Amino acid sequence: KITFGGMPFSGKPSSNSRKNFKGCMESINYNGNNITDLAKRKKLEPSNVGNLSFSCVEPHTVPVFFNATSYLEVPGRPSQDLFSVSFLFRTWNPDGLLVFSNFADDLGNVEVDINEGKVSVHINVTHVKKNRIDISS
Repeated sequence: KITFGGMPFSGKPSSNSRKNFKGCMESINYNGNNITDLAKRKKLEPSNVGNLSFSCVEPHTVPVFFNATSYLEVPGRPSQDLFSVSFLFRTWNPDGLLVFSNFADDLGNVEVDINEGKVSVHINVTHVKKNRIDISS
C-alpha cells in the first residue's frame, strides 16, 4: 500500500513527523496512473479515506485537500521492484507526512515528509547494516 497525505494510526513511520499533511496535493501520479483523477471519478477504491475534498483555493488539474486527520491509501504493486510518484503540493503548515509506503516482503519503507518547512525523504531498509538513508531539501 502507498499512502498520500498521512497515514492511519496503525502505520509506523520512522521519521519524527507523526503529523498528517494538511493542504492541497495536485496531479498525484503513481506508476503512470493519475490517482487523484481516478479517486475523484470513483474508478479507484482507496481505503481509509478521511475528510477529503477535490478542490483547492486555486484549482489547476485535479487537486485533493487533506485535513489534519485524512489520508489517501492505494494498493501497491506486488512483484514490482520499482515505483514512481510525482505530485505538487501546497500548504501553510511547516510539518506533515506527504507519502508513506512499505516495501514488499517486509524489506523496509519509504517516507516523504515536510519538517520545519523542508521536504525530506527517508528510506528505511531492514536486514542490512546501514539501514536508513535520509535526503533533505
